[in-house]
Amino acid sequence: MPDRTFFPWASVLRFGLGHLRLPPEAFWRLSLTELNALAGAGDRAETTTRTSLKALMALYPDRRREPAQHTRKDPADDR
Repeated sequence: MPDRTFFPWASVLRFGLGHLRLPPEAFWRLSLTELNALAGAGDRAETTTRTSLKALMALYPDRRREPAQHTRKDPADDR
């Protein structure tokens, strides 16, 4: 059975013809890569993955502060 994956044609047509105001001939000549570039798809922040999170953690590790060394001052030292 053929794969009938949904493609949002109505939204893509509205974006290309309505928002970008491309003439139909120019719209239909675009590749999906060009259409993605026009949509600003490359400008979006990259999704964080487990691998990229581990890389960030290695670059910027959490540092635990050393506990403060509280020393009691002997009043006799002031004399």
